Amino acid sequence: MSRRRGRGAEGAGINPVYEGPEVLTALLRKAGSPHAGEEVAERFQKAQEAGESRSAVIPSLFPEEPRFETPEDARRLYANLFGLWARLAAGLGPYDDAPDLVREQEEEAEPLPERGSQPGNALSPEIIEGVWTLLADSAPREIQRRRDRWANVQPDLVAWLENLPVPDAGVLTLRDLAFEAWSMFDHAFGERLGVVEFRDLRDLESEPPLLTEVQPSLAGYVAEQLDLATDEDPSFDASVRAEVERALTAAAAALTSAVVEPS
Repeated sequence: MSRRRGRGAEGAGINPVYEGPEVLTALLRKAGSPHAGEEVAERFQKAQEAGESRSAVIPSLFPEEPRFETPEDARRLYANLFGLWARLAAGLGPYDDAPDLVREQEEEAEPLPERGSQPGNALSPEIIEGVWTLLADSAPREIQRRRDRWANVQPDLVAWLENLPVPDAGVLTLRDLAFEAWSMFDHAFGERLGVVEFRDLRDLESEPPLLTEVQPSLAGYVAEQLDLATDEDPSFDASVRAEVERALTAAAAALTSAVVEPS
């Protein structure tokens, strides 16, 4: 991948975008943090000077587990926290030049290949990078529209995910990464992506094939996201990670099998 992705406890891919201390303060308060944006900037600055990691500092902002009404609320908060951390690390302040950071990231993005243009049934790195960037930059309404479509076109996959006995610490990460993976398949293969059957998922769930063999590029993306989830959420331990990874591998294998050859 061309750049490292940040993730919060909610588990979704996050593009760091800082909207200023007032917005950050409102997002923090809504999530249950007593700290204001200016306080967080000061904490981050001291932590960076002391050589502390971002993943060690962010959890300390919340006296209890942060609460979010929607995954999009979580994404926006963590995008601002990650963006503020990046600004301070680059020598910028918490007030000035915020739009410049966003413009720099937009200029880095490669054009997303046309939907349905991917040959074969393997996701390319360009598709994974492009769809991740697209989702990270989408407004909450657009993300919800895509999630609604996901539920409509892959009802068995969504139902299977909802009924898996995954530990609570891994539920959001699993569902968000599964949604992202489907989005990548949907864009890559378009109308060639068929509907995944519930029975196929049940056959795969206990002993799925290796993701590195089924979808090598997706395996790298998933591993990176799970590494970040492990770093930033102490409850996302090795056993939870293994459950999430196995379920994601089964979902990816089923989606791969659902891709039909062009006629």
